[in-house]
Amino acid sequence: MKEESQKNISDDQIDLFELFQLVWSRRGLILKITFAFILLGIFIIITTPKEYTTSCILIPEAVPTESRLGGSIGGLASIAGIDLGGLGGSSLNINPGLYRSVAQSTPFLLELLEEEYYFKKLERKLTIRDYFIDYYERNALAWLIGLPFKLLKWIKGPYEAPEIIMTEKGLIALSYQDFDIIQNLKDRISVNMDWDLNIVSISVEMQDPMVAAQITTFTKDYITNYVTKYSLSKSNDQLDFINEQYLEKKAAFNRAQLALASFRDNNINVTTAKARTEEERLQSEYNLAFNIYNQIAQQRESIKMQLNDNKPVFTVLEPVKIPNRKSKPNTLITLLMTTFLGVFISVMIPVSIYFFKLNRNH
Repeated sequence: MKEESQKNISDDQIDLFELFQLVWSRRGLILKITFAFILLGIFIIITTPKEYTTSCILIPEAVPTESRLGGSIGGLASIAGIDLGGLGGSSLNINPGLYRSVAQSTPFLLELLEEEYYFKKLERKLTIRDYFIDYYERNALAWLIGLPFKLLKWIKGPYEAPEIIMTEKGLIALSYQDFDIIQNLKDRISVNMDWDLNIVSISVEMQDPMVAAQITTFTKDYITNYVTKYSLSKSNDQLDFINEQYLEKKAAFNRAQLALASFRDNNINVTTAKARTEEERLQSEYNLAFNIYNQIAQQRESIKMQLNDNKPVFTVLEPVKIPNRKSKPNTLITLLMTTFLGVFISVMIPVSIYFFKLNRNH
């Protein structure tokens, strides 16, 4: 049994030696294929347009979850018969994890398409849409791979129905050209939330370093403005409601004040019980109208102050900088990957032949 085991090990060693000899005998082919893949890597590096990446980091500060307007507003509601609903409830705030969805939304990208920036290489200002249509540089290898799909699209015909999307401005017919540009921009704009550090990072990759920095700034401003508008939307609605009530109660107070003054002017020397009762009634109406008007005026100012308190605050931890080094193509990584791929494929050819013959003999 021991001799048989040693024989099997010896056979395995001989097999491995034969396999090594077979691979070594094809070393010329391996070198040629590897060299061809290295040339492919150099071709990819030369034909890949330079890309520049810039980023910024924000710290979104927490917004108070409970409004401080509750207090006397309940008493005001009971006096005036006004239902203020959720005035003393929680303020709206958007989850930082959704910032990426904001930056990937169609309304944001459509607005970005209309932004005009100065492109240093072209020495002119262009909208993002015009740049991608007329001047955007594509990778030659990617262009060759996508060529069959372009031919198929050309064969199917030039006309294609546009995509209809709903925005705040209503329905918009999005052309397929704009759709392709938007998909490209989605891959270039990245917004990520680090929950451990509670920071938001925004990064943008473009072929022009200055434009990359400007789009990063635009994205930062859009997100902060969107979050601010969203967070204060409920409070703004409440302020509009209070303003309406303020104007109504002010008018009611003015009428009560005028009625009391007119009665007193017309009854200076009258001392009848009926007159005194009427004056007391008008005085009571005046006092009630004044109290309600005064409380609503106070609450109106409180809501204005609360709007400022509830406004989201973003601290810039890392500002936007214009990149001076390209992020793509990465020469070293590209050459290492193509070299490894060339060696692997070229070695697998004789190995596959060996195992094919081995299986055939068995």
